[in-house]
Amino acid sequence: LILQHHGVVCYMILWQKFVKFLYAFCFSASYINITNLSVSGHRMRHYKPVIWMILTATISEVRLTGGVGPWEGTVEVYTDGSWGTLCDYDFDLKDARVVCRMLGFGREIQFFPLAKFGQGVGKSLFSYLSCSGNEQNIGSCGYRKSTCSHSQDVGISCVRTNRLETTEGIRLIGGTGPYEGTVELNVNGQWGTICDTNFDKHDADVVCRMAGYTRAIQAFSNAHFGHGNGSSMLYNVHCSGNEDHLDSCGSNGWFSSTCTHDNDAGVACLDSGRKSISQGVQFVGGTGPHEGTVEINVNGEWGTICGSYFDMNDAEVICRMAGYSRALQAYSNAHFGPGNGSVILSTLKCSGNENIVDSCGSDGWYKTGTCAHSTDAGVVCLRNANKYTTEGIRLVGGAGPFEGRVELNINGQWGTICDNSFDLPDAEVICKMAGYSSALQSFTTGHFGVGAGPIYLDSLQCSGHERHLDSCASSGLFKISSSCQHSDDVGVACLSGNRTDVVQGVRLVGGFKQWEGRVELKVNGQWDTICGYSSGFDIDDAKVICRMAGLSTSGKVQVFPNAYFGRGTGPVLLSGLTCAGHEDNIDSCGSDGWYKTGSYCGHQYDVGVSCPDDNPFG
Repeated sequence: LILQHHGVVCYMILWQKFVKFLYAFCFSASYINITNLSVSGHRMRHYKPVIWMILTATISEVRLTGGVGPWEGTVEVYTDGSWGTLCDYDFDLKDARVVCRMLGFGREIQFFPLAKFGQGVGKSLFSYLSCSGNEQNIGSCGYRKSTCSHSQDVGISCVRTNRLETTEGIRLIGGTGPYEGTVELNVNGQWGTICDTNFDKHDADVVCRMAGYTRAIQAFSNAHFGHGNGSSMLYNVHCSGNEDHLDSCGSNGWFSSTCTHDNDAGVACLDSGRKSISQGVQFVGGTGPHEGTVEINVNGEWGTICGSYFDMNDAEVICRMAGYSRALQAYSNAHFGPGNGSVILSTLKCSGNENIVDSCGSDGWYKTGTCAHSTDAGVVCLRNANKYTTEGIRLVGGAGPFEGRVELNINGQWGTICDNSFDLPDAEVICKMAGYSSALQSFTTGHFGVGAGPIYLDSLQCSGHERHLDSCASSGLFKISSSCQHSDDVGVACLSGNRTDVVQGVRLVGGFKQWEGRVELKVNGQWDTICGYSSGFDIDDAKVICRMAGLSTSGKVQVFPNAYFGRGTGPVLLSGLTCAGHEDNIDSCGSDGWYKTGSYCGHQYDVGVSCPDDNPFG
């Protein structure tokens, strides 16, 4: 649409309903030309037209007045021999871009209505400026003759150099180093801040990139690092995070913020060329470098992890970061004492397979809420590359290495097991670990004496087929009931050697003949007796004993209770024996269990037998 050409003035006719087509007619002193410009292909002749005159002018000069420098102020234009102003009606950044270009500046920053820089001189000349932004002179833009007063004079701010970026500099103040703090931007030599409305990690990434850092660790609001200087320059920034400059991000525009410095945004950036935020991990307060309160190094400073929701999956990743093969336990509530620096992570959500906590979910770095050092997380890691948790096992306080109080060596320290739910299947696994074929019995309540050091395990639930306690369910290493004391230490008796039969021999002691006497069984190289309390031993049991001793069972077999042949020594091995009489070995008989003889079974109840006298001894 030609607005002015060789003295021709054009009028644009718009209908007051949906514009389906457009009429324009132009006239000069010599002719009138009516042009019908169809938009939709339909003529709409029955609507009342409204006529707007679209004008152009020759603008020979432009200047900005009332600002702090020639790059900002009220726009004044020189045309037809006099200066005048522009009305702010429909004035936008595209119009400002052309004005800044005319002045030789790199780009526009913002426009300001309502005579922000003061009222200009002359008349308000033009309104409804309609630049595309590509023009070299606003005289090439369409406009209308202004009826505005100077109270509506428009002002603009340009980048004072020929650079394309708005900012001349960026700095972070109030932090512990140049990599963190309240964000301040230098625009035309003046420092100002960013309002925190909708300011997030994506925005912080761009800020950190502008400041020369690799990436952002966290975004902060509410003047976390203190109040900044100057004015609040930007508001409602929304970056994707991939931009190189804030100019490429959406926002409400420069200098459009009404925020106070209480809402200044801040960032923490990664201070080197590293991609990982965490630059090291250490444990403090433990018995060695493999355990303690977790401290992570970020930007050269050590800080801790909040123990809320901290679990074994998180501990696995922490131990892996520290160079250990696996975690043994996770702790909260400053189990090893409070750490140093700030609490820098909370609500860690690792799967356990990550190599670094950067890859785990969390509330975000420094987003720790009300967490204090009283909630610091701690870990115990396996200090060597062993497949299993324990470095050793021993049985202490028994008659030989095959029995006693169970002690486990973990990270070089011996400790015990609490007896809650401890039973024979648990003992089976322990005996296998100790190198024995099977367990004879499990013991509770410090049967072999009380141990020292930590109590490592509680509520063991082995099936008996496992090769190691690591495969058994339990309350977890170090996770013991508050009621567990060393008086609750467990013990076991294992079958020594590679035998499958428990009894390695039987003899009759104290009788008048070789086929009669007190019954003694050899188990693990030691001779011990059987309890016959309250008719707990009968003829069927005696027949099996005679058969095991190599004596006849075809004649009269007798039972003699109550230490008839004298009292034995050593442990009382069995009570409650229930043989059918045809067994070849009492291992096949029912009983209360090896060593499970009760406090009432003393040697005064040792049983004796008399086998038939038609025996091999003649």
